[in-house]
Amino acid sequence: MSLLIFKDDSGIDIFNEVIKEDIQTQQNEMISHKTNFLNGCNKCLVCNGEATLDEDTHLIQPLIKHHVRYFPQVISYVHYECHKKIHDTENPITSLIQYEEGDSKEFYNLRKQSMMGGVV
Repeated sequence: MSLLIFKDDSGIDIFNEVIKEDIQTQQNEMISHKTNFLNGCNKCLVCNGEATLDEDTHLIQPLIKHHVRYFPQVISYVHYECHKKIHDTENPITSLIQYEEGDSKEFYNLRKQSMMGGVV
């Protein structure tokens, strides 16, 4: 893990704004490629909370993308802890798991193949 050191709070604020803009840009790019989202990148679908700040560094901890479905691709943004709740072995949130076993592997194999120009 890398360590970032900022001279003052204004550097942290600028960095956090860049992270937020980058996440929004990534979402917009995915939308342009026909990816469907159940929510925006600013609020967790599970708890409706916003991205949090790390207590020590004051850096934003962005929400992560959770695949609700792979084919067609449907994504929700959630906190890391909420993502663990979705996949809880005792009490999963089954409405947010709409894929079959093996879909994840197939999706990422196809993605890797397309990134390599069709060569595996």
